[in-house]
Amino acid sequence: MVVKKHCHHPGNKKNKTQKREKKYWRMWGGWNEPVGGGCEVKICGFGKMGETPHMPGKNAAADFVDKILAADLERLSLKEREKVYEDVHGVSDAIQETPELIASCMEQMDHQIGLIQDKDAYEQAKLQSFDCVTNGKLRLAFLRSTSFNPESAALQLVQYFRKKLDIFGPEKLTRSSITLEDIGVAATRMSELGRLQILPNRDSNGRAVVVSRASFMDPALADCDDLSMVRWTAPQTVSGCDRCVTIKAFWYIMSALSEDEETQKKGFIFVWNRIGISGRHEYFRRALALGILEIFQVLPIRMACLHYCYNSSSPVLAVLASAAKSIIRVRVRTHRGSHTECLYELGSFGIPVQEFPFAEDGCIQLANQIQWLERRRKKETYLSKHPQIIGAVDLPSKHDVLLGRGKHRHPGNRLLHELVESYYDQYNHLPREGRSNLAHQLVAVVHGYSGRFLKFDNESGMWVEVSSVEAREKVTHRFRHSRALDMKGGFAHSTESIASWTNNGTDGGGKRSRKSCSGS
Repeated sequence: MVVKKHCHHPGNKKNKTQKREKKYWRMWGGWNEPVGGGCEVKICGFGKMGETPHMPGKNAAADFVDKILAADLERLSLKEREKVYEDVHGVSDAIQETPELIASCMEQMDHQIGLIQDKDAYEQAKLQSFDCVTNGKLRLAFLRSTSFNPESAALQLVQYFRKKLDIFGPEKLTRSSITLEDIGVAATRMSELGRLQILPNRDSNGRAVVVSRASFMDPALADCDDLSMVRWTAPQTVSGCDRCVTIKAFWYIMSALSEDEETQKKGFIFVWNRIGISGRHEYFRRALALGILEIFQVLPIRMACLHYCYNSSSPVLAVLASAAKSIIRVRVRTHRGSHTECLYELGSFGIPVQEFPFAEDGCIQLANQIQWLERRRKKETYLSKHPQIIGAVDLPSKHDVLLGRGKHRHPGNRLLHELVESYYDQYNHLPREGRSNLAHQLVAVVHGYSGRFLKFDNESGMWVEVSSVEAREKVTHRFRHSRALDMKGGFAHSTESIASWTNNGTDGGGKRSRKSCSGS
């Protein structure tokens, strides 16, 4: 007797849905995904079965990430957990880079490179330019990104050249800095869209902040109203050319950030804003997501924390958790809610949310991105003629004093304003020569808490440290401006010693009265 299978039976439909969801997670790396150390996280029965025909349950991605992070944190020691917590909140102590430490780590790193077997790209780069591969500045950047772990730095350096060869080819393998000309017109236009931007100011702990609105929507379907056309796609159906353009643009912006010495030491904050981007309506491209994630793991720059903001289910969380290294996964913080709610949570981490270029309606403000790209063009043109620039800065720190109009809102300029305010009475009772000496002492105070006096150079597109004479003139100008405000009745002053500024200036410590901050 032949039993006919009833395809429309409710039980058969449920089984088909379960198989489809299992197939989905196997495809994107979220089913029985090993997380290192012999531990395996098995995700099954998550969400409501059959909720959506093309994706798992509504909270499946978030649940998957939580289980992965919990497994990672359990394997960390108490000291390692404290280190992660300090990195996320920006309270970790910087490593004292003594000449002995650098020399010792450089020697160990060179030894570890020799032990690596698969390093064809590294050897090819070494044949093309021995000086580029053995450059002390480059190797120091990799040591900083791995907290001076020679073994990890050696492996990351080899992987860096492998990825660079894969993206840019052998002709650009030994370029010390990838330029806009190197990435091409298409990738440059991709950068101009502003989906990945470096904020003009650092966070409250002095770390650079990178914000992204990147999605994995197929450009051909970006304006499509018929959502039935949008479906999950296998990696092999993705256009390799389109993926390469996006990855080149991403590499360019992140490698430019890695050139900053302070960012190498302190790391950076990455905010991935996907609010309003629904995973259900997204033409997801796993190969592109993994390619971008790999850039984070090979460039000589350390991610202190990754903030993931979203308000709907998305497969990117699962891919991020399953494909990222454990050192990145434990630094992921998820924020689910509206645009305002996520900004409020980000602000609690000291991130300057008032400078976010992404509006609640999804619009992207491009003013900062256009200015940044213009500065990069000037810098690249200038460096082609003058390879060495001493004292040049791409992204000023929160302690730096910026010269020029309209810079009074910069944190370093505010610190100088309060410093001048505390010595206002003393300055007014000094003769002319005494005023000059006081201004010179205040310049030394700014230098004492790692501040610099910077002036923007239009030719090079970078901030350049000025001479002590110009710095003293800036302080004197600040006193004159304060006197003008005092005559109008708009300046409040107090007294405070230079010693207190030297001790508390690093963290902006101490209570200082400040009523006005107008002017430069």
